[in-house]
Amino acid sequence: MSSTVPSSFKLSLLSFSILVTQQSFADDTQQLPTITVTAESEQSELSSEQSKAYIIQNSSTASKLNIPLKETPQTVNVLTRQQLDDFALDNTRDVLRNTPGIIVSNQETERTSYLARGFEISNVLVDGVGIPLEGYNYNNDNPDSFLFDRVEVVKGANALNNGIGDPGATINMIRKRPTSDLQTAFNASYGSWNTQRYEVDVSSPLTQDGKVRGRVFGYQQTGDSYLDRYELEKNGIGAVVEADVTDTTLLTAGYTETNHKPNGVNWGSNPLINTEGEQLSYSRNYNYSPSWAHWDSNIKSYFAELEQKLGGDWTAKLTYDEKRTQRDSKLLFLSGKPGANGTSGIFLYPGMYIDDNKEQQASLSFSGTYPLWGQRHEASLGYVWAKNRLDELGYAGSFVNPLTTDLASFTPEEPSWDMSKTSGEMHIRQKNQSLYAATRLHLNDDLKLLLGANYVQAESSGSSYGTDTIYDEDKVLPYAGLTYNFSPEYTGYLSYTSIFRPQTTRADDGSINKPIEGESYEVGVKGSWLDDKLTATMAVFRTEQSNYPLRDSDGIPTLRTTQVSNLRSQGYEFGLAGQLTDHFNLSFGYTQFSLKDLINGGDARTFNPTQSFNLLTTYQVPQLPKLKLGLGVQWQDQTYLDVPEATANGVITQKAGIIEQDAYALVNLMASYELNEHMTLQANGNNLTNEKYLFNFPNQQGFYGAPANYSVAVKFKY
Repeated sequence: MSSTVPSSFKLSLLSFSILVTQQSFADDTQQLPTITVTAESEQSELSSEQSKAYIIQNSSTASKLNIPLKETPQTVNVLTRQQLDDFALDNTRDVLRNTPGIIVSNQETERTSYLARGFEISNVLVDGVGIPLEGYNYNNDNPDSFLFDRVEVVKGANALNNGIGDPGATINMIRKRPTSDLQTAFNASYGSWNTQRYEVDVSSPLTQDGKVRGRVFGYQQTGDSYLDRYELEKNGIGAVVEADVTDTTLLTAGYTETNHKPNGVNWGSNPLINTEGEQLSYSRNYNYSPSWAHWDSNIKSYFAELEQKLGGDWTAKLTYDEKRTQRDSKLLFLSGKPGANGTSGIFLYPGMYIDDNKEQQASLSFSGTYPLWGQRHEASLGYVWAKNRLDELGYAGSFVNPLTTDLASFTPEEPSWDMSKTSGEMHIRQKNQSLYAATRLHLNDDLKLLLGANYVQAESSGSSYGTDTIYDEDKVLPYAGLTYNFSPEYTGYLSYTSIFRPQTTRADDGSINKPIEGESYEVGVKGSWLDDKLTATMAVFRTEQSNYPLRDSDGIPTLRTTQVSNLRSQGYEFGLAGQLTDHFNLSFGYTQFSLKDLINGGDARTFNPTQSFNLLTTYQVPQLPKLKLGLGVQWQDQTYLDVPEATANGVITQKAGIIEQDAYALVNLMASYELNEHMTLQANGNNLTNEKYLFNFPNQQGFYGAPANYSVAVKFKY
């Protein structure tokens, strides 16, 4: 579908929005009554939304201790609410693409893998809550960022926050919370491919004394795509209530519900190599998926927190979270590789799936300080219980002719579905328990030692498409870190942390492989200047993963001596974020590493770039203080994947070849102008150089990213 929109329509849309907004305030001279707030939650004080900054000062995501990021002995990257708003990053994929050191691997339109330091990320948390992903670490969700205040990413393993998972990084999305004063916002935007988006957010005290506060928010988005036949409708609502039950007791409860309804979705993607070993190229908009293919989801989330201040500065916190995900899909997969003439051997495999997933998690924690050696030291301890139920029913479909001889132009009609029996089923039951403790010892005013441990017990039962998913494992995971303040501006640090992940894959002798284990070592220096408004991190790291079952994309399978190996990533990162001047904000990061197979030799996961660079920066023009200009850059190094020769009955069916993607940079621009204190106009342009690039291709399949595109928005606040 063409992305061309008449200029008159764009102007009419903007004019109408401006007229409506200005009219609503034309005669608004009434003063609101003064609201006295007697208590305010800790979450509100930590809100990046209120600070409007590109950094935050404190975080507990890495250590379970609410300590300054400057004194956290790991690399922590944060994308704040202001960054999300400035660059119109309205979904998790776009947020993470702009996070230093994170690679977003879109293997398909709906399923995504996130990678850091060469390793996939299985820990994606909300307010520190979540269960590691199953299987191949596909993120089937792409949560809308409008639900969150900020996104924090801790690099390396993370023994204390979530001892089960992969060692690359942990992603923690922090929910929006009610504010102590009245705040309303309405945003409307229009962009390429007829993309329309509307957002509403209202937060306010619910009682005159401000002891009860509430917030409601919602979004709606519709639009087509640069991909043929792909279109998306999504919406979501949320509500959060905080209540100061007493001067020492805070009760919080919230609910969100989201719907994601795409058509023309991928399952698998475009074959990128033919039987002669030659890389294939497509038009950027090419999408083999027919319009009947869909992958609809409904996600309901509930949470409740009870926070009680104890004696001294100690606090107890009791939490409960529940997430229910239901999906239904009709999908089409292409099996095989086309011949050199593009006409041979593509088999069409349709599938219908019904999913029901329920996650539950409860925790009890205590945090505070204690005196020792003439100093006060921070401490935290707690217990976490988590339960997960995954159920999936699969159904087969059939075509009159399941083969296609014209890959470039075919659009198959919907197949006949056989609902009389399932083609396969998944029924998995997981239970995780965790008991952790951490402390930071102030050895003197400048030297601090972090020590902690997490005892994790993980159980699983059931099966997935005929394969047992049974394990019962437990492990003690240590955490240690040391920080030293060389001066008020500079802090040096070193850390060690670990993680593990039970698995159900089997060795050559039929036994279940040992749990995957990961550990991270990091040494670095952090700097802080301009009253902590500007921060920097320089880190050298080594991250290891052992007992890992190799995939086809982890090197060349024909050269392996073992199917289970140890991987090592080592490299360095540099980051700079914050406010350079009163007018200049930025977030910058560069990462370089190498990933080696320690047993079989050679590089692993070469489809993953080993160098990447991210920049987000805005400048408010002093001569025009209401005008803000911004620049975003995403750059990554060259990637490739060796495809080995394949044979059947002694006959070569696939010649060896290579899939390559040259280094590329995406350049994004933004501009916003405050018409008055209530209304702002904003324009965003993405990939302005119109770079044609492939997303990652670990399975020898892939598709291209979006061409140059734009959006314009009217933002209203009060």
